[in-house]
Amino acid sequence: MFIISAVSPIVISNNIKTSTEIESVGDGGLMDSSWPMFQHDVRHTGRSSFGKSGNWFKEKWNRGITSLAYSSPAIDKNGTIYIGTFDYYFYAINPNSTLKWKYKTGGPIKSSPAIAKDGTIIVGSEDGKLYAFYPNGTLKWRIEIGGWSTPPVIDEEGIIYTSCTDGKIYAVYQNGTKKWNYQTGDMIYSSCVLDNLGTVFCGSHDGYMYAIYTSNGTLIWRYKAGTWCGGKGATVGNGGTIYFGDVNGYLHAVNPNGTRKWRKDLVRNIISSPSITEEGNIIIGCYDGYVYSFNPDNGVQNWKFETEKNEEISGSPSIDKNGIIYIGAWNGWFYALNPNGSLKWKFKALDEIFTSAAIDENGTIYFGAHTTSFSAKLFALEPIYNNAPDKPIIDGPTSGLINIEYNYTAVTSEPDGENISYYFDWGDGKKSGWTEFVLSGTMVNRSHSWEKSGTFTIKVKAKDDYGMDSEWTELTVTMPRNKIIAGSLLQRLFELFPLLGVILSKIINL
Repeated sequence: MFIISAVSPIVISNNIKTSTEIESVGDGGLMDSSWPMFQHDVRHTGRSSFGKSGNWFKEKWNRGITSLAYSSPAIDKNGTIYIGTFDYYFYAINPNSTLKWKYKTGGPIKSSPAIAKDGTIIVGSEDGKLYAFYPNGTLKWRIEIGGWSTPPVIDEEGIIYTSCTDGKIYAVYQNGTKKWNYQTGDMIYSSCVLDNLGTVFCGSHDGYMYAIYTSNGTLIWRYKAGTWCGGKGATVGNGGTIYFGDVNGYLHAVNPNGTRKWRKDLVRNIISSPSITEEGNIIIGCYDGYVYSFNPDNGVQNWKFETEKNEEISGSPSIDKNGIIYIGAWNGWFYALNPNGSLKWKFKALDEIFTSAAIDENGTIYFGAHTTSFSAKLFALEPIYNNAPDKPIIDGPTSGLINIEYNYTAVTSEPDGENISYYFDWGDGKKSGWTEFVLSGTMVNRSHSWEKSGTFTIKVKAKDDYGMDSEWTELTVTMPRNKIIAGSLLQRLFELFPLLGVILSKIINL
């Protein structure tokens, strides 16, 4: 029976709606803004019709939001960014980073908000309540549900769907009264997702993906997946296929009638909600530290991208109009990937990124990050065109004696006229760190001594104001240990009079 149920759904109704084509992203009940909810739309495509071209980025601003960022931002038609934090507050932040308003709920906010057509902002808190706010920050209503809720979804009729840690899927009218609820077999941490045919899908910790009629809350089918099914939420593809992961490491593709289409074993936990490119490819992050792209029809892997130190990924990918994929990892690195999976650029935020990004009408990318000491920030990054500094020129002695400091210079220019900082790697495990920024074409000096004899490769690179690196320049140096001098009286003299050692070294090099 287990084998049968793992492959086939348990069908409760014969009246199963299927579709071979879903042409548009269904967001009728949502505000017509650049990013009105988690994963952009009710199908969780994670794909925006906005984006800005550029080969690099600049940090427009960052602002503190006090405590742990588990909530992903949403954006209204005026560009206001909404995000919740672990300190119980729900924030509204203007596009210039100033605070518009904030509201303290009765518990931490891990849920992401959704914005309705009339501007009402819906978000759940761990105090067991679902909140609705007017755009000016006053409370419209709040209702009790059975625990803390997942990111809400709003359908074309304005009905709000959310799931909860009490194991229930809720449908709520826009006035805050409950329409229906459906009880699953365990807690739910997965967001609901809708198709265009009146079905809401949601995964439960009981291991099933549920398909429920939006009209009356009755079960259509449930599909046996695995422990903690659904991750942060499923995604509905262009043809109605439902894609989602589980903590056993399986990525599932389920047909609209609840039967398995294909399944991929990625070994590690999949918490990330999948996203869908314009071509229909499935993009997802995994705890194994990779971002994957899969063919939607057969599950064949198109490519995978390895993050720094294979750090876990629980955030969901966001895709702009140019096909650029934005995603963060647990070690605080935020990545921009080209459509072919190659790295476009990366940005080090704080210690950890658990959330997903939102994209506004100007192509600015917003995401939250926090430190291990529980402080958090909202970041705003803007794609730009930028030229890297030219490869530096390095000059200095190519041989000498150990324990004597030698001076080296580096200089380069920046095609855009930006300031430059330099970084020296001395080849013996020691590094200078980034120098202060100087004007383009300004020479910098750094000195270093080697404690052991040998041949070393000095490497120098430069970066500009926007953090774009040049290529490395290398210089090979040899530091012999002079057997006559080492340990002798002369060695002590060199320690007292370093200039004497430099003069002797120059004589040796002649």
